[in-house]
Amino acid sequence: EQLTDEINRIADQAQYNQMHMLSNKSASQNVRTAEELGMQPAKINTPASLSGSQASWTLRVHVGANQDEAIAVNIYAANVANLFSGEGAQAAQTAPVQEGAQQEGAQQPAPA
Repeated sequence: EQLTDEINRIADQAQYNQMHMLSNKSASQNVRTAEELGMQPAKINTPASLSGSQASWTLRVHVGANQDEAIAVNIYAANVANLFSGEGAQAAQTAPVQEGAQQEGAQQPAPA
């Protein structure tokens, strides 16, 4: 039983080390890419730096039992402040798109 516990502990540590390496590699690649594009990379530990900068983030998520299986999601935010604006700003931005979709129909509803 001690041997099984030790094997499990080593496997867990190896998996943690691998995911830590993936995170570090991803972060360094994103900083380099941001510099090449002339963008100011946002520092995660200082949320105030998000307001006026462009950011490219990579999230690596472990999926399932296979430690080699990971999902890389690239999120590009042209203006991070827009992500945190209220519902009113989002509705104003999506309204023209909804009107365009309605024009495809045969008849638009008349205003009341």
